[in-house]
Amino acid sequence: MRSLDRIGRAFEMGLYEYARTPVLLGLLLFLPAYFIGMFAYVLPASEMPITVPGDGRQLVATADLYGVLLVPLLAGLIGGIAGLFLMQTAREADARLVRAGYRPSQVIAARFALLVVASVVATAVALAVLSVTFVPESPAAFVAASVLAGLIYGLVGVLAGLVAGRLAGVYTMLFVPMLDVFFLQNPTVENRLWIAPYLPGHAVTELAADAGFSTDVALAPFAEGLGMLFVAAVLATAAFYRTARVR
Repeated sequence: MRSLDRIGRAFEMGLYEYARTPVLLGLLLFLPAYFIGMFAYVLPASEMPITVPGDGRQLVATADLYGVLLVPLLAGLIGGIAGLFLMQTAREADARLVRAGYRPSQVIAARFALLVVASVVATAVALAVLSVTFVPESPAAFVAASVLAGLIYGLVGVLAGLVAGRLAGVYTMLFVPMLDVFFLQNPTVENRLWIAPYLPGHAVTELAADAGFSTDVALAPFAEGLGMLFVAAVLATAAFYRTARVR
């Protein structure tokens, strides 16, 4: 069996596992619509000053700002929980695949593809709801920031799956992305905590805010986000090898 065929078969098996997880399906379809729809109609019609990396200081509508923040937040949150479930269900399945003749790199590629699917679906649903009231100035860069957030936190969820049980892991991946993206990286806060630039949500939040309100998107946050993704991928790959008991 060719390498791509094996990756495709492992990918299909992973999709089947996701389909059997109603909590994850509910998060993918319901959570983005609920949160973005609620914020769009509950927040007052006011404006807030923010610093946009590519366009300087400007006033933006409060509902638009939090809508922009919610898309990468929800992509990260859902991606993190998907990564957590991925690791929880992979402990035995991945080891069986390796014993059946799969190379660990093939299993890892299939699992990463599943995280891509979860991140893209979460971003698509959230952006579809947001577009009812607000359309980002640079949609392509905004989608890239949100998918990147989902992938980074998806890999963080993989790591959380190694050290926490399912319930503790779910709570961790519910609250950590929210604390990171929504509070510590909030562009309305001028004096952020010292730890904020080192967290997974820093670059993707800057990129999303920039793409949401500017057509001149700065590339530095995107490069920083790719660097964070690389670090998370290296750590998650090591975790997969450990789970599959590769020597």
